[in-house]
Amino acid sequence: MLFNSLHYLFFAPIVILVYFLVPSRFQKLWLLVTSLYFYAVFRVPFILLLIYSIAITYFCTLWMDKSESRFGKLFFLNIAIWGNLSLLYFFKYLDFSFTVWNTILGLVPCEPYYAYPSGILLPMGISFFTLQAIAYAVDVYHKKVKRAESLFQFGLFLSFFPQLVAGPIIRAQDMLHQFLDTYTFKKENLLPGIRQLAWGLFKKTFVADPIAAVIDPVFADPLHYGWFSLAVTGSLYIIQMYCDFSGYSDVAIGTGRIMGFHIPINFRQPFLSQTVSEFWRRWHISFSSWLKEYVYIFLGGNKKGISRTYINLFLTTFVSGIWHGADWNFVVWGFVHASLMVIERFAFSFERIKNYWDKIPSTIKVAYPFTIFGISMYFFRARPVEGIGNSVQVGWAMVSRMFSGVEGDFLPVPLSVLFTVFILMLGDYLMEKETPWAKKLFENRIWVYGISGILISICFILYSVTVSAPFLYFQF
Repeated sequence: MLFNSLHYLFFAPIVILVYFLVPSRFQKLWLLVTSLYFYAVFRVPFILLLIYSIAITYFCTLWMDKSESRFGKLFFLNIAIWGNLSLLYFFKYLDFSFTVWNTILGLVPCEPYYAYPSGILLPMGISFFTLQAIAYAVDVYHKKVKRAESLFQFGLFLSFFPQLVAGPIIRAQDMLHQFLDTYTFKKENLLPGIRQLAWGLFKKTFVADPIAAVIDPVFADPLHYGWFSLAVTGSLYIIQMYCDFSGYSDVAIGTGRIMGFHIPINFRQPFLSQTVSEFWRRWHISFSSWLKEYVYIFLGGNKKGISRTYINLFLTTFVSGIWHGADWNFVVWGFVHASLMVIERFAFSFERIKNYWDKIPSTIKVAYPFTIFGISMYFFRARPVEGIGNSVQVGWAMVSRMFSGVEGDFLPVPLSVLFTVFILMLGDYLMEKETPWAKKLFENRIWVYGISGILISICFILYSVTVSAPFLYFQF
């Protein structure tokens, strides 16, 4: 089920209303049933994959907890990890592994060893709930979190509908215990929840979708546009991606908050970052934290020498590219960001460079990660185009064309898009500063919730007469 749909705008209020009306002993059962329904709307058979992940993770951690030997604990931990990774590989990376095989051996269709794509559909949310399950198993093994008291509790933790299909990737220590509590309706949860939900729908419906309508023709036929139009396209796409994904996170956080659940923040004004490293600490925080905890630290972190630190940092960031998509353009995108992270860490290890950087005005420094990230997104967004080639060739064609200064068609950007982007940036800036007057501006004031109600109502009307594009992260 899409957050940006009429279905959800009926579904969420009904779920929340019944949740507070039923006896407390039935609240969690209601949430589990509605969460499974939420997932089944995409494709009913996919529920079996979610149930598989819940079952294998829960029972492996149960047996791991009961095992008295270190070998037994590691044995069940590995089953939980590889059981989830195999699910992710089969549905997300199997066809790409065939592509790699064909590319390495130079095979073409009709040759004896050519591997044909399986055509398997990618289940919604599989990249998110499998990582969440793996994190839970590892944390139980290291005794960072208490094992779930029941299969029911863990099942609700992994399938909780607000964050099920596109995150945030919630750590068990942040959320698992919340499913043991009983919640009653509270005004102090309703108002902030509505405000967060409305802000998320604003990002998606009034910023991300209009931007997509402007720039999609450029990605479909980039050779017809000049360098300036391509530069504008890159800048707008990174804003679209931010509004699309953080908008989903805001709706998830807001929906959970209304019911009394506190889902951790997933974005923290990334466009105010002054380095690429800081950008990643502010962008998709739950995934960046997951990579740090379960990949970077697992590889040794910064405790095995300088050279190993750089290698670990590179591999961790490179994995983020592979996670986002199974195609060569995501490999290139991950390689670019991995290289930048290593270069940046090396450069700032010199005190002279760091001191020089600190003297540069903040307004100039924020342009650096925004520009770098925007350029890299040509590869992230690129898809095969007839007459140019595969996704990597399309991404490279766009980057080289932008820096060539070549002329071409002009990209018209409506004033309405520029206005909503301005509102977005202003809102993020005020929330980042957290000055007394800015905090007071967004406190429980009637006008804030009046605007929130109007935004949600407009979205309700729009979704009843048109179809909003699915959230971009559904494809990952």
